Amino acid sequence: MKIFVSYSFRPENDWVEKYVIPLVESFGHKAVTGQILEGAAIPDEVKQRIRGCRRVLCFTTRSTPRYNAQGQVESYEPPDWVRDELMLARGRDKVAVEFREDRVVYGGAASFVAWHAFKREELPELLVRLACLLSAWPVGPLQLRLNVPPAFALEVENAANARQLKARCLALDEAGDLVGEEELPVHVHEGRLTVPFWIKPDPGLSIEIEISIGNKRLACRGISPAVREARLQEG
Repeated sequence: MKIFVSYSFRPENDWVEKYVIPLVESFGHKAVTGQILEGAAIPDEVKQRIRGCRRVLCFTTRSTPRYNAQGQVESYEPPDWVRDELMLARGRDKVAVEFREDRVVYGGAASFVAWHAFKREELPELLVRLACLLSAWPVGPLQLRLNVPPAFALEVENAANARQLKARCLALDEAGDLVGEEELPVHVHEGRLTVPFWIKPDPGLSIEIEISIGNKRLACRGISPAVREARLQEG
């Protein structure tokens, strides 16, 4: 899975390149950053890179200090570029996780979204938390194979070939709690209808899938991540 890693490239943040990016890639993911290729249009290049990633990790570190009336530093602004990348990712409905350094304060929509606080002098703790997060993320999509009733087969295949068919996929844990939900395109691959569901294939999960054709609804519940076969029925 491609993960966009957003951070300030100032020398004091070189720990992201030294430790965070290798950690991301040690879990089988591909790290992408906002470092710009020479001659590229900066905004368009960054937007394209974020668009091509499924998840975003953002490290909002201390940048410009703010001073109180006594001339003491009371808080810090985040790097503008990093804040903008985070907002761009959230605006595109990406799963975006922010790690915010202590005493970094900024307003706007960021005030209403949870983040992970960290202290620079406690980087090992940050890396442990990051490793726990990465271990729960899928490396690649779970390819679900769809079987539809013969009466719908041609219509469904035509819609999939025209890239007009989407499937709503849900993953439930053993307690029946929702752990993942996405609306995903249905593809025709080697003569089979498939849906790439980005969920870690835990054997305790139960998957549900639903597609709509006109005013008809086809669905299947209780799909095993090991079998990955969905026999859709009308209803």
